[in-house]
Amino acid sequence: MHVSLMDGEAYVIADVHLGSPRSNIAELRRCLKSLSPNILIVAGDLFDDEHRHVDLKEFELLMSRFLRSLGVSPRMLIASLSSSSHDPLVGSYMGTVGTTEVRACNCPVRVTGDVRAVVLHGDLVIRNGVLAYMMESVAPGTIGRRARKRLDVGDAWVVYGHSHVPLLDLRLALLNPGPWKVYGIRRKRGFVAFLGPHTARLACP
Repeated sequence: MHVSLMDGEAYVIADVHLGSPRSNIAELRRCLKSLSPNILIVAGDLFDDEHRHVDLKEFELLMSRFLRSLGVSPRMLIASLSSSSHDPLVGSYMGTVGTTEVRACNCPVRVTGDVRAVVLHGDLVIRNGVLAYMMESVAPGTIGRRARKRLDVGDAWVVYGHSHVPLLDLRLALLNPGPWKVYGIRRKRGFVAFLGPHTARLACP
């Protein structure tokens, strides 16, 4: 999927796991409401237990619930959904949910314009989430580096999730906002990131 952005900036999250009692939705909602994002990018695992084939109508209902839970109504939401677990299998979706334009697929999303990035959920590179966590805990950015090579990203940002290991590497242009669900051996906490034309930074908390 390809999305062109000319607005110059976006906020990025990943691994929300909506529906899990271990997901800190209240803190994420507080962060996002303080930022009022115009464009929100989500690098997969929006949900915790919605991994099944859905039609477009059911997907719209799920996305409406997701946006209500976050407490924001961005102009556009861009999502690269997990294909291996947690997220619904919709293929691709381009439509409007409430007042929000939604661009989502179970695939990488190439973003061009003022912000240049490829957004993916890291299961495309390492399918097993625990293995991804272990590998990135030892060698941060493993998924991002492999994705850059596999997808021929060039010098655009690689934005990903899945490993639950937060990373912001300005030199390598790799961004993993990390998880809002903390459980088991995966104890690292995530953040909301700002992604602009020439830089990225932590935005909240």
